[in-house]
Amino acid sequence: MMRDWLSAQVQARPDGAALLVGEATLTYRALHEQTAAFAARLAAAGVERGTVVGVLLSNRLEAVLAIHAAPRLGVTLALFNTRLTAAELDVQVRAAECRVLVCERDTLPAALALPSAPRVLCVDPVDNPRLTPIDRLAGDGAAYCEGAIDLDAPFVIIFTSGTTGTPRGAVLPYGAFFASAMASAYRIGVVPHDRWLCVLPNYHVGGLSILLRSCLYGTAVDLWQRFDAPAIMERLRRAPVTLISLVPTMLYRLLEQAGTAPPHLRLVLLGGAAAPPDLLERALEAGWPIATTYGLTEAASQVATALPEEVRRKPGSVGRPLIFTRVRVVDDQERDQPPNVYGDIVVQGPTLMRGYLGAMPLAADAWLPTGDIGYLDADGDLWVVQRRSDLIISGGENIYPAEVEQALRQHPAVADVAVVGVPSAEWGQQVGAAIVLRDPTASVADILAFSRTRLAGYKQPRLIRIVEELPRTVSGKVLRAAVTELLQAPT
Repeated sequence: MMRDWLSAQVQARPDGAALLVGEATLTYRALHEQTAAFAARLAAAGVERGTVVGVLLSNRLEAVLAIHAAPRLGVTLALFNTRLTAAELDVQVRAAECRVLVCERDTLPAALALPSAPRVLCVDPVDNPRLTPIDRLAGDGAAYCEGAIDLDAPFVIIFTSGTTGTPRGAVLPYGAFFASAMASAYRIGVVPHDRWLCVLPNYHVGGLSILLRSCLYGTAVDLWQRFDAPAIMERLRRAPVTLISLVPTMLYRLLEQAGTAPPHLRLVLLGGAAAPPDLLERALEAGWPIATTYGLTEAASQVATALPEEVRRKPGSVGRPLIFTRVRVVDDQERDQPPNVYGDIVVQGPTLMRGYLGAMPLAADAWLPTGDIGYLDADGDLWVVQRRSDLIISGGENIYPAEVEQALRQHPAVADVAVVGVPSAEWGQQVGAAIVLRDPTASVADILAFSRTRLAGYKQPRLIRIVEELPRTVSGKVLRAAVTELLQAPT
């Protein structure tokens, strides 16, 4: 057992900056005091030790308080995407067996519409006789000034598509985040004045990890509710932000704001999706310190990371696994693939989840299938190609969308592209591409002619649709199911 990480950090660095929200800055002492008061209010609302508390909050102070209050209350948190419909949310609330759901004004309608009917607590003042806002509840904060952490105990449940495409609740213990924070520090370093700008949602493992790591390191988090490229670029120019985590779409939009790197930035952790080579080249030429990274919810975020000097040497690689994490690339018989041969990526180590809700727990030495396809090169660096579920099989031939996308992006008129498999009665699947143009005068015929010089015949797109933008998740990943529907829709 150990003290909860926030109360331990208060002893070490009480007056150090812990959290910036808008123009307000909270020290570790202030964050600790507000966490204790928040925990007391939740207890007064009937939150009991050993239960699961649902959190349906955007990036805001109360979300951070809920995260730090969990070990003091002895509860497990289920973190829910704020964009879910009531029907989608209800499935996850039932699976997690949430008795209480903490929401905000914007997510209140979905919370109140749940057939599963957990007790709903709102962090905003609302005109609803059914609800008592949390800030009106009384509680003794002194009773929640410290919590105990068992590293093997469940901390959060985060729903992820995993390898099935159907959301499954990954149960992550405290120890997974502790090991991940230590491994990340060994790879990317920590300095006392670090300030990590967090625009990734806190209900995703990437955003949550930033909060927990920074608390363990005694450094500051600059928390943003949404991605606003001009405002964030201005913050990076003027404030001493040293770290930022981005998905490629976000980096692209920041580069559109200014070519040169911000003065204080020491690292951009770039992940969530494969970064196009031309985007990496553009960012590196402008001096942005890009570290490409590969991670997954089931492994508490980071699995492998390439530092900027490695990215310059091998653009596209995500580098070596973090310390104590092991990565293999295997064939269908779980045999190791030779260097530079595609296979299934499997992961082992102390950052792995306990298992999925309703499934057998993972053994301590288990290898987790990630559902991703990639390869290890002769140096042991990892290259991630794509999800296995995105693989296109046309006439018995395996086609990797990432390969087709990379070829199409080399056309000067193509700004962005997503390639998917479209059902075909004759071939099983055919290659379809949704393309965003930077030059509207370019034609589909031009792009196809260009493609034929770079790809074998069976890899050629048979269906192309020009679109204004690609459908993406809040974390920047392309919604391939939506792209498939778009390509099949009548014109």
